[in-house]
Amino acid sequence: MKRFRNSHTKVKTILSVFEGCEKLTIKDIITRLEDRGYTIKKNHLRMFIYYNMLFKYLKKESIRGVCYYCLIT
Repeated sequence: MKRFRNSHTKVKTILSVFEGCEKLTIKDIITRLEDRGYTIKKNHLRMFIYYNMLFKYLKKESIRGVCYYCLIT
């Protein structure tokens, strides 16, 4: 299992999960990170995205009560 060294590498790894302009839920992001060998909890990822990545790298859309994240272009 891999661990993140610092927040900069965590940001780069999360951004590498997205392919183009696709919209992903937290669950989708976690499964793609787990496929790459990382272990991360759902609430930890949600808080990291909220405090470090939202409005800077990612935007959030709520569709039928489910939050989707996509890259800011």
